[in-house]
Amino acid sequence: MDGGGRLLGSLTALRGFLAASALRALLGRAERESPEDWPARPVRGGLRLRNLQRLVWPPRGLGSIAALSLFAIVGATGFVMGGHLDRLRAEHGSVADMLARAAGFGINEIVVTGNKELSREEVVALSGLSGRDSVAFLDVGAVRDTLKREPLIADADVRKLLPDKLAINVTERQPFALWQLDGAVKVIAADGTVIDDLRDERFTRLPFVVGPGANKRVKEYAALLEAVPDIRSQVRAGMLIAERRWTLKLKNGVDVKLPEENTADALRKLAFLNKTDRVLSKDIILVDLRVPGRVAFRLTEEAAAARNAAFDKKYPSKARKPT
Repeated sequence: MDGGGRLLGSLTALRGFLAASALRALLGRAERESPEDWPARPVRGGLRLRNLQRLVWPPRGLGSIAALSLFAIVGATGFVMGGHLDRLRAEHGSVADMLARAAGFGINEIVVTGNKELSREEVVALSGLSGRDSVAFLDVGAVRDTLKREPLIADADVRKLLPDKLAINVTERQPFALWQLDGAVKVIAADGTVIDDLRDERFTRLPFVVGPGANKRVKEYAALLEAVPDIRSQVRAGMLIAERRWTLKLKNGVDVKLPEENTADALRKLAFLNKTDRVLSKDIILVDLRVPGRVAFRLTEEAAAARNAAFDKKYPSKARKPT
């Protein structure tokens, strides 16, 4: 009987508490009261009414926190939807990179090694690095791949030197010669592989070959010039004719037709004639060495006319009839 009375009293108290709570919420006085001020009355099983009240009563200040969170979410959404985040990243990099730079992990020095044909500034420009990057969050693999897309760079190694330095080591492909085909001039390796277009005059010192297939025989051409150094300095380019034999274009405009076989011997013979008689300094436009044991010359039009006139004057009886 006493237990039933206590249970009924507890339920009555709980019902009264719930009704009072609803009334305080409607009147707007909820924040002026605390669950600590409510009476503690026992319920069945030893659970106090104060503990139950703590379970259902929201913590103080929760509404303010929720309002501030809502404002923050709305502001962030507007910042992103308005394109401001994209502009911020484009100008200053990612948020992580900005924080890293502020902490002293910006890229303040880049050390470049292994470069011969490319300057340090060119390597840095080809790497794609900028002031928006940071050492802490830099993807060195991506920088390496970017550098290897440059035809002149065969390989690259990129290392971080914390807190604010990078080390880049490049392995360049070695330019061996220039190759002209259909008007376009390419920089090629010793095996004839095209490295890049000729963009400036830094490679003009290299051997120059012209014509289909000439790139595949460029080592042969270079060896030929090395075998006759007296002629090499006078050669401007080598033209591969029908992919069978070479015709040399000299710097003074003279063409030298070489045979398919014993090419070096024929070129040495020309070097000897030039040393003894300075034949390459005379008024000629062509030297033909294709026939073994024979050297043929073609004079310029002016030299041919002067020679004919001298011949007619010396041998009037053998003067040629006009055609």
